[in-house]
Amino acid sequence: MFPARVSSARAVACIAASVAHFLIASDASAQQRHASASTANASAANVVIVVAHDFAFDLAPSIPGGLTTFELRNRGAQSHHLEIVRLDSGKTASDALAALIKAGRGPRPAWLHSIGGPNAATPGESSNATLVLAPGSYLAFCEIPGPTAARHYMKGMVKPFVVTAPGRPGALPPADIALNLVDFDFVLSHPLTRGHHVLAVSNAGSQRHMVAIKRFPNDYPAGTTARDLTAWALDPQGKAAPGANEGGVTEISPGTTVVMSRDFRPGRYLLICFSADEKDGKPHFKHGMQKEITID
Repeated sequence: MFPARVSSARAVACIAASVAHFLIASDASAQQRHASASTANASAANVVIVVAHDFAFDLAPSIPGGLTTFELRNRGAQSHHLEIVRLDSGKTASDALAALIKAGRGPRPAWLHSIGGPNAATPGESSNATLVLAPGSYLAFCEIPGPTAARHYMKGMVKPFVVTAPGRPGALPPADIALNLVDFDFVLSHPLTRGHHVLAVSNAGSQRHMVAIKRFPNDYPAGTTARDLTAWALDPQGKAAPGANEGGVTEISPGTTVVMSRDFRPGRYLLICFSADEKDGKPHFKHGMQKEITID
């Protein structure tokens, strides 16, 4: 989480405009396609294409539930991710945005359920996440900061959508590596190596966690990877985040599993969690939730 510097009134106006667009959208069929081998190895999943711009999402207003792969395609000039929350019955998208603003760096209300989504994609690239969607009301948003500390959803990068009755079987695809998010570490069942991997990312902790995957060149100065990225996260100052985005999974609640796939190239990687701690509000990387990995 990052501090927001834009008024809640302006943000609520942004969500109101998004809801209006949601009600008149007519391009749902253009946002859904059949799965391919590159998206989480989930050929049985319904694939939902989400196009990110500065600062908006092209996302179908209604999609079938069940096994779903979200493919985030970044067509903006800045990095973006897709965070998804499910709302309890009776709550609206405007309620959700107001709750996010009010919570800030603190705990969110229990009726907002973090179910995950594709983490950051570099401009011109994509990332993916496969999960099981239950029927109900949802809100998708981006909370990456930039070029100031204000999160992107404060600039209108939010989109409500409805999930209808399941249209696909609910079993997640098999993965070759399990990545457990714990308080406060990343635990891999097998080392990451070069090539294609399917990761089952599970929250085995007591609060919300996420994993952002960053890649740095092998000649990047040793020991500076984490320091550079965390320094940017605490104070962006109009600069782009260091390192290349390699996807990951946005925030998921305890007990939740999301599957992602990626072609991993040689380099130095950093796994990092930006979620705010529910006790002290500090980002989890301040509690040590970051791990450097080298892939030869």
